[in-house]
Amino acid sequence: MPSDERSERALEALAEDRDRFHTAVATAVDQVHTFLSSHRSPENGRSERVAAELGRFAATRVDPDRFAAVFMDSEALDAETLARVETAAEVLEALGKDDPTHFTATVPEGGDLRDTVVDALARSGRAFGAARVIDLARTGRYDGETHAPFLESFPSRMWNRAEREIAPPLVVEVDGADLRVGGLAEFLEGMQKIVLLVRGEAPPAALVRLVTPGIFVMQTPDAAALDRLGAFRGPGIAAVVPESAARFMHDPAGGPTPASRLQIDSVPGEPPKKPLGRLTIFQQTQELEQLRALTAAAQEPVAEEGEAAARPSPAMPGDKLAAWLLRQANLD
Repeated sequence: MPSDERSERALEALAEDRDRFHTAVATAVDQVHTFLSSHRSPENGRSERVAAELGRFAATRVDPDRFAAVFMDSEALDAETLARVETAAEVLEALGKDDPTHFTATVPEGGDLRDTVVDALARSGRAFGAARVIDLARTGRYDGETHAPFLESFPSRMWNRAEREIAPPLVVEVDGADLRVGGLAEFLEGMQKIVLLVRGEAPPAALVRLVTPGIFVMQTPDAAALDRLGAFRGPGIAAVVPESAARFMHDPAGGPTPASRLQIDSVPGEPPKKPLGRLTIFQQTQELEQLRALTAAAQEPVAEEGEAAARPSPAMPGDKLAAWLLRQANLD
């Protein structure tokens, strides 16, 4: 499947997560517009509305500007604060558009996968940064030196729990030689989903490093299988890999035990024969051996309740020595 088709298929699989992010941003945009319309200066119509509501009797007796300032719930904001809020609103509006580039990134040949993910999430995370700027500006806590950069970049390490629950998904194209995934574990929280579209030859079992009880992890050569990731309610990562790589899926919804969560469809029989980019033979072999160990563990029968207690434990050297001494002393 060509790269463009794989990317489209991945974005389609992540449609629910994209919609969740877009809906939150669109709601924020509506709230900001309402806020701005009710906090602009009297010249923008508030005084006229107050005068009309007070009627003719108050026309020569009550100053509508002063009345509005005292009795209206919303106060006019100064021009500087309004400008900050409007700039942040523009960032929200831009990120609220249905633009696939908000959810895609490409690792340059020989580049760092983690750095690319950091930059991409910081770019889409500007929606959260803009919301922070608006709140800080309207409450008088805004500091330009500290908070202005939030509109340019807002990294995921600064997202709060609620923001992680509407995390923008990410589809990343990366060469197999640059598929170093260990640094991606820190991003897999809340509802964060990441899809890696691997180009060319790839290490056999790179994603096994990320298998933990609560994380959805999948390696597959079939982009259509990404629907499983999209359906999972939690953090997850998947890689679309060449046919030569291992095929497996770790689904936390499968059950409480590793055997119930792990499905392994294919494990390469031959060990890696050469380095791949900066991935050494040792690193590739360790990942493959870890997957084989998980395969063996998943195939072991689960002991029934009480069976483990009844099963004799293997004799230790000390036990053997004690038994020999007892026999020599005829104290059995």
